[in-house]
Amino acid sequence: MTKIALVHDYWVTLRGGERVFLALTKMFPQADCYALIAPKRGLPPEMAGLPVRSSFLGKLPGSLRHYRTYLPLYPMAARSLNLRGYDLVITSSSGFTHQIVTDSVHICYCHTPLRYAWNELDDTLARQRSPIARALLSYILGEIRRADLRAARRVTAYIANSTAVQQRIARYYQRDSDVVHPIVDTTRFFPQLVDGEYLLVISHLHPYKRVDLAVQVCTALNLPLLVVGVGPERARLERMAGPTVRFAGRLDDAVMPDVYARCRVLLQCGEEDFGIAALEAQASGRPVIAFGKGGALETVVDGVTGIHFFEQSPEAVMWAIQRFQQIAWQPHAARLHAEQFDEAHFRMGIQRIVERELVAAKVLVPA
Repeated sequence: MTKIALVHDYWVTLRGGERVFLALTKMFPQADCYALIAPKRGLPPEMAGLPVRSSFLGKLPGSLRHYRTYLPLYPMAARSLNLRGYDLVITSSSGFTHQIVTDSVHICYCHTPLRYAWNELDDTLARQRSPIARALLSYILGEIRRADLRAARRVTAYIANSTAVQQRIARYYQRDSDVVHPIVDTTRFFPQLVDGEYLLVISHLHPYKRVDLAVQVCTALNLPLLVVGVGPERARLERMAGPTVRFAGRLDDAVMPDVYARCRVLLQCGEEDFGIAALEAQASGRPVIAFGKGGALETVVDGVTGIHFFEQSPEAVMWAIQRFQQIAWQPHAARLHAEQFDEAHFRMGIQRIVERELVAAKVLVPA
């Protein structure tokens, strides 16, 4: 039997990367599962039943709530996992798991090269008000970049989750990659013949997501906005929000189909690596207003399933909302587009690359 290991960065919350990892565990049920952080308690129900072995980071205090605090230790944690002796290792990486050490075929499903160290380095450093903190973080991220490049040379094959990420892999790692879009479970969502009640944001509340633009514009235009998600930006966003903006925090996965179906439109103001929420909205028959860069160029069809705007400013978002209000949207068209990203497409893409790399390495392909 082919011996397989699956590795993920942070097993702490249920978002797009974790859904990809769950899909991989279903494709390879015999695989051993690892994560750099995998707390034993406090996980969403979908994740709690999966036996995931943690690196030493999972044993450190506060690793579930403050996992970003341990940033300098992640490269060491990745290299500490003993993954020698496997025939195949598949890493699900948004920054660190591709740095694991193995003597097997190593396929990295890359959600994005670590954004803080690469495509958002300048913005990350600019947010540090203290010159000392800025200098320290610059040094840490420089070390991370060097370790990142060394690790990229050891990976057997890269899979990018979008064309935008494929371009980053080529630019930062000088590596080719195949594109396999993340799984979107369209069977969970369905259009409803009801008028939309609110504009919707579903996002981790972090500065690069630019949720502030949605809050600012909906406050100025007196439009109802529902913000679903948690993160370090919440307090600041609540301070700028007017009475029409409501923050729901983290919602149970079971209620999300209804949340999507009752919205007028999903707002996505940050540059997405891919953008699963946009496709979940379209699977619900709802259009999307998205910043026209990165993954949104693949997930949203301008004028058919949503609107692209090309400047991250309140004026551009207002223009997009005005254009959205002038179009008679067809829920069926949005649904059909979303169905192109279902589980079958994901499974076929992953299987094709796994078989290709195992055959090239003369390893028995798993049945």
